[in-house]
Amino acid sequence: MPDEREDIIERVADELRQPAPIGASFDARVMRVVRALPRHVRRSLWSRLTTPRAVTFTPLGGGLLAASLVLVVAFAAPHAYLDFKHARAANGILARSEAPAPQRVQFVLIAPTARKVAVVGDFNGWDATHAADQAQPRGGGVWSVTAQVPVGHHRYSFVVDDSLWMADPTAPRVIDNVYGLPNSTIIVGEQNP
Repeated sequence: MPDEREDIIERVADELRQPAPIGASFDARVMRVVRALPRHVRRSLWSRLTTPRAVTFTPLGGGLLAASLVLVVAFAAPHAYLDFKHARAANGILARSEAPAPQRVQFVLIAPTARKVAVVGDFNGWDATHAADQAQPRGGGVWSVTAQVPVGHHRYSFVVDDSLWMADPTAPRVIDNVYGLPNSTIIVGEQNP
């Protein structure tokens, strides 16, 4: 049976390869080949699934369908809202009134030849000019800055001498989808009082 189908497919492909302008004669030749196919091949499941059919809704059936959709939405919506709110809280995405206070995080980089170091990340708009995010030299090539970082998962890097962007060598790395550069990642949790 598979050999028969392959033979049929090859015959149809041969007809389609003929260099003839598409028109009534082409349609007639293709239909002649299709009609020559065995009935069980023409009536395959695929052809039954792709054949257009008329669907009729009665007012009673349409009303029942609409009522059932309303019930599903009415019962599922409160649970979906609570699940969404819980998921947002777990990911650190909360409404402004519910958001926990930003936490103080110390960033440290050892860069003995650096003249200037800043920390940048999604928590400060990747802006190296923020005064609060400029690291201070602590001696021995150690640079340190304590920044206010919101609770949640964040990406960050250091900018050395206003030109060299580098990931934190002591933190886990993640590849930036936009620029393809490695960044560091940090998860900031709420501190217990």
